[in-house]
Amino acid sequence: MSSILDKNGFKRKTYQELKSDMEEKFKEGFGADINLSARSPLGILLMIFAWFLSLVWELAERVYNSAFVSKATGVQLDRLGPYIGISRNGSTRAYGEIRIKGTPGHVVEAGNQFKTERDVVFDLTDNVEIGSDTYGIGPVECTIAGEIGNIGANEITVIVNPSDKVEAVTNLEATSGGEEEETDSEFRKRYFQSGSQGTSLIDEVLEVPGVRYALINQNVYGTEHNGIPPHAIAPFVFGGNDLDVAAAIFRKKAGGIQSFGTTIVDITDSQGIIHSIGFSRPIFVDIYVKVKVTPGDAFPSNGKSLLQQTIVDYLSNLSIGDDVVLSKLIRITSVIEGIDDLEILLSTDGISYNVQNIAIGTDSVARTSLDKVVVT
Repeated sequence: MSSILDKNGFKRKTYQELKSDMEEKFKEGFGADINLSARSPLGILLMIFAWFLSLVWELAERVYNSAFVSKATGVQLDRLGPYIGISRNGSTRAYGEIRIKGTPGHVVEAGNQFKTERDVVFDLTDNVEIGSDTYGIGPVECTIAGEIGNIGANEITVIVNPSDKVEAVTNLEATSGGEEEETDSEFRKRYFQSGSQGTSLIDEVLEVPGVRYALINQNVYGTEHNGIPPHAIAPFVFGGNDLDVAAAIFRKKAGGIQSFGTTIVDITDSQGIIHSIGFSRPIFVDIYVKVKVTPGDAFPSNGKSLLQQTIVDYLSNLSIGDDVVLSKLIRITSVIEGIDDLEILLSTDGISYNVQNIAIGTDSVARTSLDKVVVT
């Protein structure tokens, strides 16, 4: 019998190995000519015992792996974070501003709701008074956490709480900040980054709620290098609120060093002095998917919607630079029973579809939504 735990770690016995070991023991106890065929009573009993024992071995393996960041998953991985002072980032709600048209002087109270045509609902988070020009601007937050709240400009157009003093509403700019809960792979990557960097600028940025990935590029030369100004840092951050990220960079960056990037946020220090903090965000690549499924007898009645949600969930969990790979999309759909055949086409513009992978740059991240995934 091979060792359970040795210098190479834990080795789980498979069902076949357990079955073979038990057959040997049966033969030692009852004789080499004992009938252990798959149709004999003892053979059937042996297979049942081996199957249940294999479940115990799987559990033992998971318990063993739960002690290691590289192998732990779910809540077991969460419980390793406090050892270095970090925790998994939860999902965050998208935020933005809306412009309300109505009767001058009318106050639209906080708590009123507005939504998109696709029923993505936003709460007004502060009172808004309509000005003399019949317009008022106010902050909103999505009622549901996650990327579903990141919608384009002029999509919040439906008034949920009608009033004869409110005529119309829209968002002049896209909403942002909606993030899904950090995945195991993202948390694991941040764990190792945080542990290796110690108390540093990147560590501070990674601790900002909602941040999934961070990279601090720098230029130590006296001339521009790789697009970065002389003696400057160029943080690259995926996730988190703009103001929170900028504040984290300001707290840790060295004095006299420029923080360069395409997103610029003003931070006021304790002396009332304003500092412009720059950092860059990833480029979002919209992914459109067309799925043609040939259902079999076991295909569930809601199979198409399950396929749609499965693909959206998978693409939403991709990180910076992760390519959209057709074979992986096909593989993740195998969890749905009764699919006789499946064809998947991909597009980045919703017009031209192809049966080929989509390469995502190292400064980009794929994104999609239910309306971009069509299953027929």
